[in-house]
Amino acid sequence: MKINWKQQKAISNPLRSRIIALLYEKPMTPKQTADLLKKNPGTIYYHIQQLVKHEILEVDSVNTDKGIVEKYYKSKAVTFTNPEQETPPEHVEQRMATVYLSQKLVNELSKDIEKLFYKYGHLSFKERDEEEQLSYSIEFLIKKHINEGEKSEE
Repeated sequence: MKINWKQQKAISNPLRSRIIALLYEKPMTPKQTADLLKKNPGTIYYHIQQLVKHEILEVDSVNTDKGIVEKYYKSKAVTFTNPEQETPPEHVEQRMATVYLSQKLVNELSKDIEKLFYKYGHLSFKERDEEEQLSYSIEFLIKKHINEGEKSEE
């Protein structure tokens, strides 16, 4: 999804990134989201409203049971790009996503990315005569976010 600077600021909060990822997988109420994240429902409701205000989340459905209204929210996307951001002319594609992973999952992701590099390198030899091929450099970076109150291990 293409976003502007205000939207980028709204999603830069790590808790909001996690909310976006969860609500992309499955629409949920703020209470359900809070329970899953083990956070205060009021806090989650506030962050969801900020994301709705910035058009990152939207109401998926509304259920009314015995006078109680439950709004289910969903994320419009899970990856975001900012066209206002300066991209060097040699960059063809640029994306970023914040995900929460254990060290085990980081290692697994790294291996999977390596397999993808090999797969597409191999496919390029098979399709050599079908279409002109250009040389691309693909960079892969896993960067740990340092949360507030957590010090760098430098």
